[in-house]
Amino acid sequence: MGRWWTTGALATLVLPLAACSGVPASSTTCIDWVWFDTPTDAAADADAVVIGHVTGVAEPTSYMGMTANRWSIDVDSWLDGTGPADITVTSLPRSCGDDADSFERYDDGQDIVLFLRDDAEGWQVLTPFQGIAPVGLDGGVPVEWPDD
Repeated sequence: MGRWWTTGALATLVLPLAACSGVPASSTTCIDWVWFDTPTDAAADADAVVIGHVTGVAEPTSYMGMTANRWSIDVDSWLDGTGPADITVTSLPRSCGDDADSFERYDDGQDIVLFLRDDAEGWQVLTPFQGIAPVGLDGGVPVEWPDD
């Protein structure tokens, strides 16, 4: 109760001051994404895991009011789950003002692993930070996350 009361009290005190300051108020959405210790942990939580490569941006979309991209993926194999040879995957926004798209660094045809969640609008990565990775040395799920 104390935490919520404090947050409510601060909002009650600060928001009117921001309105009176003459400075336009802005809003930034921040998402506290789940963190997986290893890619194997992410694979265990995913609805599907695929090996494939990015073929291009399909279309823009939104996620929780933020801009997101949908990417075309050529699937080489389904490690977990089943589906077609070509899928479209939403790259979730990093949030908190970070506009980077995790897929952009893999759009050169590199073999990747995607950790996917089946959403009402189609496939999406588990998180923007741990939803896509280069394949491991054995051509499957990597042992550890790549350095950012």
